[in-house]
Amino acid sequence: MHKHKHGNKMQTKPEAREPVVSKRLSERFDIPQDIIAKAPMLLAYGNNRLCIDNYRSIIEYTEESIKIQTKQKKIYVKGSRLVIAYFREDEMCVLGNISSIEYH
Repeated sequence: MHKHKHGNKMQTKPEAREPVVSKRLSERFDIPQDIIAKAPMLLAYGNNRLCIDNYRSIIEYTEESIKIQTKQKKIYVKGSRLVIAYFREDEMCVLGNISSIEYH
């Protein structure tokens, strides 16, 4: 929290207001809150392809493990012969023999 320069009013940081704002937008426009809040969305195609939307960064990348940072948590993809088929600003796709997906 920050003190307002014209008195003792306290203001909250934008991050603290974000869940409230996304909830209001979700209710008003009938859009799922996870989409507004940019929650990670995972789409698996069997055990050979995993696409992730709304990720922040790739933390670690080997043929056996890929660690991905999202806004809320880390996602660990484990398997063999893993490759990142493509990655863009907020979307990526992993190919290979995926044995597990973990949230940390």
